[in-house]
Amino acid sequence: MSSESFLSIDFGTSNSLVGAFHQGQRYEALAVDPKAPDSTMMRTLLYFPNPDLCYYGSEAIEQYIEQDMEGRLFRSFKSHLPNQNYLGTVLDNRILTLENLIGVFLLELKKRAEKILNAPIEKAVIGRPARYSMDAVSDGFALHRMQKAATFAGFKEVQFVPEPLAAAFDYRRQLNSEKTVLIGDFGGGTSDFTLIKLRPEGFAKEDVLAIDGCPLAGDALDSVFMSHRLNEYFGAKSRYRLPMGSNVLTMPFGVTQRLNHPAHIVHLKEKDTYEFIREVKKCSLTKKDADAVERLFTLIEDQQIFPFFEHIEKTKRALSMADQTQFEFDYPGLEITEPFSISQFVGWAEATKEKIFAALDECLKSAGISSEKVDLVCLTGGTAKVPFIQKELEKRFGANKLQTQAHFHSVLSGLTESAGFWAQGQKVV
Repeated sequence: MSSESFLSIDFGTSNSLVGAFHQGQRYEALAVDPKAPDSTMMRTLLYFPNPDLCYYGSEAIEQYIEQDMEGRLFRSFKSHLPNQNYLGTVLDNRILTLENLIGVFLLELKKRAEKILNAPIEKAVIGRPARYSMDAVSDGFALHRMQKAATFAGFKEVQFVPEPLAAAFDYRRQLNSEKTVLIGDFGGGTSDFTLIKLRPEGFAKEDVLAIDGCPLAGDALDSVFMSHRLNEYFGAKSRYRLPMGSNVLTMPFGVTQRLNHPAHIVHLKEKDTYEFIREVKKCSLTKKDADAVERLFTLIEDQQIFPFFEHIEKTKRALSMADQTQFEFDYPGLEITEPFSISQFVGWAEATKEKIFAALDECLKSAGISSEKVDLVCLTGGTAKVPFIQKELEKRFGANKLQTQAHFHSVLSGLTESAGFWAQGQKVV
C-alpha cells in the first residue's frame, strides 16, 4: 500500500467536509471549522469584506454580521458550474472567475486539513454529483471547471467520484450479505442516485449497476416560496412604462429568476442589472409598484439576502413537522408576515419533485431493475427529510426498505474509502 497522503473532499452546495487517507491510515471527518456547531462541517460560504480579504464557513457569517453586512457574501456557488453563461463576478476592479471562487474555497479546505495532519497533500478524491446538468455538454463543462478549481487550489492529481457511489461504500459497512441497494443523496443543489450491488467486502466496477441524478434539490425547494409568493414583495410583479413608451411592462424574467434563487440573487448587485432595476423604480406605474422595487434595494443594499433565505429554509423545515407555519421577517423596511401550508408547498414543488423522481426512474431503467428487486434504499442529505420526498420513496419501494437517517458524513466516509482504494492502486471510476 502507498504511504502517500490523499484528501477526501465532499464539496457541497450548502456544506463541505474533509477527510484523509494519510500514510496508510484512515482519518474520518477533520475539524476544519472550529467555530461551527459541528466542527467537521463547514458551510460552503465565502465572504469578501473587500477584494483582498476572504472569510470562510462560520467565520464568514460571523464577520458578515460584525461588519454590518458590507462587502459580498457568496453561497450556493457550486450550482453555477454547468452554466456556460456564468463566468464569475467582479469585486471592485478584481475579476473573480467561478473557477477561482471555488478554487479559493478548496484551497482553504486544503490548508486547514494540512495543518491538522501536519503534512502537505497534493492528491484528492473530490465528490461530484451524478449530474451537474441534464445536458451532457454542460455536465462535462462543469467537471472541467472543477478540475481547474482543484488545480488552482494546488492539487496535482484529483479523482472525481460520484457522491451517491461514495455514500454506497459507507452503507456497505452495515451489510452481512450481498444486496442490491439504491443510494439516494439529496443535497442542496442536486439529487443523485446509484444502484449498486453491495457486499461486506470487496468492490468491482461492474457492481455499479447505474448512476443518475438531476440538478435540483434543497435550493430548488427553497426557491418555490420566493417564486410563488414572496418575490411580489420585491418587485417581481411591479409594472412600469419606459419614457416615450406606451407599453406597460413588468419586471423581466431574467431579473425575477435571479431574485428567486439563493445562488443567483446576489448577482442582482452587478452594475448593469442594478442600474436597470433603478430605471424600473423611476418608471414605476404606481406607488405600490415603486415600493416593491424599493424593498428589493433594501434587501440588496442592507445585505439581507442571506438572512432572508435562511428564514425561507426554516419555513421549509417547519413544514416537515407541521401542516402550517408562519414566515416572519422583521427587518426595518422588509417587515413580511405570510402563512404557508404544507399543501401549498407540495403543490408548488410538484414540478421539481417530478424531475427528481424522473431521474430515479431513469436510474432503475438503466440498471434494468424494477423497484421490487431493490433490497435496501439508503438516504443521505438534508432534503431526504422532506415528507413528500419520503412518501414518494415509500410508495415506490415500501417503508420497510427505507433507511432514512440523513447522515451528512456518508458521502465523505465513502470518498475516504475511495482514497484508500487509490492508495492501493485501484481506481473507483
